[in-house]
Amino acid sequence: MFAANFSPGLVGVAPYMVSIDGGYAQTTQTGFDYNGESDLDLQYGMNLVTAAQQVTLYQTGDDVEGASFNNFLDAIDGSYCTFEGGDDPTQDAVYPDYAPGGYTGPEACGTVKPANVISTSYAYNEADLTPFYTARQCAEYAKLGLMGVTVLYSSGDYGVAGNDALCLEPNGTQSVNGTIFNPSFPSTCPYITSVGATQVNPNSTVYEPEGACEQVIYSGGGFSNYFAMPDYQKDAVAYYLKNYYPQYPPDIWNASGTSRGLPDIAANGANYVVAIDGGFELVYGTSCASPVSGAIFTMINDARLAVGKKPIGFINPTIYSTDFAGAFNDITMGGNQGCGTAGYTAVPGWDPVTGLGTPNFPKLVVKWLLLP
Repeated sequence: MFAANFSPGLVGVAPYMVSIDGGYAQTTQTGFDYNGESDLDLQYGMNLVTAAQQVTLYQTGDDVEGASFNNFLDAIDGSYCTFEGGDDPTQDAVYPDYAPGGYTGPEACGTVKPANVISTSYAYNEADLTPFYTARQCAEYAKLGLMGVTVLYSSGDYGVAGNDALCLEPNGTQSVNGTIFNPSFPSTCPYITSVGATQVNPNSTVYEPEGACEQVIYSGGGFSNYFAMPDYQKDAVAYYLKNYYPQYPPDIWNASGTSRGLPDIAANGANYVVAIDGGFELVYGTSCASPVSGAIFTMINDARLAVGKKPIGFINPTIYSTDFAGAFNDITMGGNQGCGTAGYTAVPGWDPVTGLGTPNFPKLVVKWLLLP
């Protein structure tokens, strides 16, 4: 349906599906909760890169247990299965799964080759997990970056609040009545690229400047409570804190000035038409922005590979460098409310709403083609 309406060249083209721990392309369960995310990511990812690029779907987990990000990481790097004691059975699916209808094959460890660009539109609240759990996983993203893999995660759809509008209480628990900002993970990991959301502002056109997304969702952003600020980000965040310091008491956000800020970049997250189970639906979210950004970086990789160069890999040190100044469309309108506040505000330069801004593909491809 989607291809017939928007990209006839994609009619009949399917992603290359890789099954991990019993994952399969199910058609029994219907509705947005089951299929919307996958439909959204694949329809926009595949159509933007056209049929000339193979897009891979890593379908992870059986229909009984499902899977975590760690189950996926085990499959693309066998050493991760035992790294620092292996996965946490209280958080990660355990295979073989002997429950009725479960996947009884061996756990996938190093069975799959990672793609050059991996985009994921799911997330935890950082507070859902222990510092050890997040640090172990974050180290794996660093390893993937060194291998030449670009890893993108959506930054969340509740502004400075966590998933389902949960905010932190002073004792560290989460509730809808909490007042402390609640960042998302893996977006707080310094070794992934966190993607926030923008919008074409009401009564504006695509030729006018975007704003932070304030329709239906708010771009996830803020400062980590677990991870220190990476060196590549220090100048950008220091500029933000010097010139646009948030006027909130330091007990509701991490005001230390030494923690990882998110997101890194943004892309449009409003008014996406998605074909889901036989009908079109309108979708909003950073879940839209991440696969679109992934498609842009895939096309940049394609340009580099065509001239004998390697994939761009972990992009954050590069995009924050002075050499890439102006390669993203700076967003200076809107905010990301949550936890009973107006949240942060999009301002000139990096901000904890839209990061460095939205990718300008013509500028980015030229700059990356000039790099070794």
